[in-house]
Amino acid sequence: MMKKQKQQKKPLIIVTTGGSGGHIFPAEAIAAALVEQNADVVFITDKRGSAFQGMKNVPVYRLMAESVTGRSIFGKILAAIKLYIGTAQAVYLMYKLKPNAVVGVGGYASIPAVMAAHLTRYIPVVLHEQNAVLGRANRLLARGTKLIGTSFAPTQRVPDNVPQIQVGLPVRPAVLMYRNEPYPKIKSAFHLFIFGGSQGARFFSQQLPKALVALPEKQRSQMEIVQQVRPEDMEVAQAFYEKAGFRKVTLKPFFTDMPEQLKKAHLVIGRGGAGTLTELMAVGRPAIIVPLPSAADNHQAENARIFCDQGAGWLVAEKDFVPEKFAERLSNLMDQPELLAEAARHAAAHYPEKAAEKMAGAVLDIIKGSRK
Repeated sequence: MMKKQKQQKKPLIIVTTGGSGGHIFPAEAIAAALVEQNADVVFITDKRGSAFQGMKNVPVYRLMAESVTGRSIFGKILAAIKLYIGTAQAVYLMYKLKPNAVVGVGGYASIPAVMAAHLTRYIPVVLHEQNAVLGRANRLLARGTKLIGTSFAPTQRVPDNVPQIQVGLPVRPAVLMYRNEPYPKIKSAFHLFIFGGSQGARFFSQQLPKALVALPEKQRSQMEIVQQVRPEDMEVAQAFYEKAGFRKVTLKPFFTDMPEQLKKAHLVIGRGGAGTLTELMAVGRPAIIVPLPSAADNHQAENARIFCDQGAGWLVAEKDFVPEKFAERLSNLMDQPELLAEAARHAAAHYPEKAAEKMAGAVLDIIKGSRK
């Protein structure tokens, strides 16, 4: 009689991040890919990680963590104490769960779990970086890390002794629905989509309209503007556009149909966040990128430089913005639809396919190596 073959135990992997959806979604996607590749996953975040709605059979732990940057001396001390407590909580979880690896996906909320894994000295750590400059949390945690999965090449501030692999940044399924949508032909209307997120968006509502109203009258009459505007800036933006003779202007604080707006756009004007640029690549749309100047380590400018060097768009620094010059550049682009279509092709060609799957595969390879 043949003996029953012993079923191999699945590896247990902790995925940790927190805060904004910009961190939570890539972490979710990597967690889902790990489950798909036959691993068990535990998710660790902080109290702000409410954007993580949970996945079937994926337990969620919330630890104490708080950012140290941008605070008073007392605030920094308090935040450091909370990170220390969170790390102690994470050390307990490491010994309780005995994970085969910990995957940090950025943000200060990833510090306790990754630091705890480092302290055990036997749990391998893999980090994922979404920007072209290694973030502050990942820089703090990079020493002793087995591998860093990057979204852009090159990625600055990665320690020389830490291996890295470019996997890309996962995007939302709602965006991927339009992955192979052709660039729309420019007929009677020119669709301009403007969104700048919540940080530093005042530039888009108070400065950018000065350039748009400076366009030639014929081009204004052809242009349909869809723009994200914060509620407190809505009145100012409306006043700019009211009598400028645009074909149509739609201003909203938030768009629930963002992927659909990307699909319709002939040109996008936006910031240089990694998520924004990757979604532009996924749908294949050209863009004028105006990086947020206050972004940590100027990472948005670095993201945008790589995106634009690939031929997918045009970089404009906020400090160099002159309404008349910007209007002239925009007018020239509207007169050259073939140039916009070519940039759209470049954007689509550089989309990193299967980013989450590649990251998950790299983590599992690390685990196999650590067992050896």
